[in-house]
Amino acid sequence: MNGKQPNRLRKEQFLHSSSPLKLYRQEVGGRHELHWHEFYELCFITSGKGWNIVNGQKHPLTPGSLFLLTPADFHEIYAEGSDSMRLFNLVFDEEMLSDELRGLLFADGRLLMADFAPTPAIRIQAEFERIEEETTDRRLGGSLMIRGAMERILLELARQSGVETEAGASPPPAFSPIQKALVYMHHHFRDPLPLETAARQARLSPNYFSECFRKHTGMPFQAYLQHLRLTFAVSLLSASRLPITEVCHISGFQTLTHFERVFKSRYGVSPRRYQKRRTLPDGG
Repeated sequence: MNGKQPNRLRKEQFLHSSSPLKLYRQEVGGRHELHWHEFYELCFITSGKGWNIVNGQKHPLTPGSLFLLTPADFHEIYAEGSDSMRLFNLVFDEEMLSDELRGLLFADGRLLMADFAPTPAIRIQAEFERIEEETTDRRLGGSLMIRGAMERILLELARQSGVETEAGASPPPAFSPIQKALVYMHHHFRDPLPLETAARQARLSPNYFSECFRKHTGMPFQAYLQHLRLTFAVSLLSASRLPITEVCHISGFQTLTHFERVFKSRYGVSPRRYQKRRTLPDGG
């Protein structure tokens, strides 16, 4: 990896203004350098092998691998050896996720990534092909068919990733107002995020939200937001040789002075020294 700023893939580049979802068939040969998206990305490997480095962690990819990335994740992906990987890449806006599905997927904050055996992989590939067919043919009820197929894929991924909820149980804690706000924070912490915005997600007044948030998490809103940004910065410092100023702003901090001060207070060393100790060698 080098010191070049990671590419930010913008919504208008991949999603049409008239649709919150688009499916691509892609072939990955060389290395797709460090980047992130202003949208969600659901990828399914149909052939070939390679690697996916997500938030600094390296994961193997084989036929049947399925993973979901949020706007808060950064990654790079590349094929192994001289062969390329073929995959379905479904990109979508967060409006495609109902509150119930969002709670099931993101309740515990884990990375949603799994490998499927051949039989369930065939079933998942059929769902992607159904989405492709419906987006092309534009038949009656197509948007409902597309949403249904996407939700089935996501639920298969959640189950295979180890996200468990008791069948028939009442809604899990993820559906509480504070948990809804937490999920939003985890996906938008790199953007300017005032308390009032998070409170609107919970549909609570700012003062009452602040009180409930502290009881739920054990820390004030701003402290929790800073924790998310610092955790992200640590992953970025470990996975790249980006200039410290870029890491600062990419992680959501407004000034370098503040970033360096709170980073050293938390980790005992400056961001630059931490990066020198932890950066991965070229080639990942």
